[in-house]
Amino acid sequence: MDIPGYGLVKGEWDLRVGVKSYLGGDSVNFKGKRVLEMGAASGFLTFTMEKMGADVVGYDLSEDFDWDIVPFARLDYKEILNSRRGHLRKINNGFWLNHKANNSKAKIVFGTVYNVPEEIGKVDIATFGSILLHLRDPFLALQSALRLTRETVIVTDLPLTEVKGRSIFRRRLNVQGAKMDFLPDYTKQVPIDAWWRFTPGMIQLYLGVLGFENTVVTHHTQLYQDKPHELYTVVGRRTKPLPK
Repeated sequence: MDIPGYGLVKGEWDLRVGVKSYLGGDSVNFKGKRVLEMGAASGFLTFTMEKMGADVVGYDLSEDFDWDIVPFARLDYKEILNSRRGHLRKINNGFWLNHKANNSKAKIVFGTVYNVPEEIGKVDIATFGSILLHLRDPFLALQSALRLTRETVIVTDLPLTEVKGRSIFRRRLNVQGAKMDFLPDYTKQVPIDAWWRFTPGMIQLYLGVLGFENTVVTHHTQLYQDKPHELYTVVGRRTKPLPK
């Protein structure tokens, strides 16, 4: 990301060129919308959406909350959690540095994705930028945020399978192709922080259950460690009104 006063700060992902596609393309207008961003991290998407005219509330873990680590029986689970708390501290510090450098008015709330506080209030749009694969219970996370979401949800994630850098999920774009794979391999004790891969159809089923029955899937390429990787984005529109 390019941080005013600091210049280019490199990370694993570079979304600068493809960020519009990452956020649903031309089908989503952020101007004047109140947005709940799940998984704000160091704020790249937060401040991008703010520049698009959104009033953004970021949401993420702090060191007071535990990461969804896969509890492999052979690993030192407590030690891994302690290490991740230090990592979360750095991420949170990065957000505040970015916030000040961008003269941002965005807010952030810290907590777990499974218990998004109602005090945040109603939002127009909720975004899930490549975080569902890291969650033990992705449906509960969606349910927790979407009970506050009036209009639109944007879910971006990695494809279920890749072959030589090209995903094969294109064959499974409809709801009938809904599938999710469980990633943890106890024989290798990896990965420790990723649980699932989904077809877009799986996300469409989740969103339909939660009242977002009108969904559109798009595909785009983003840079990961300077190499192109395919991702998909599902934009869901609420078709069932929020309960009063």
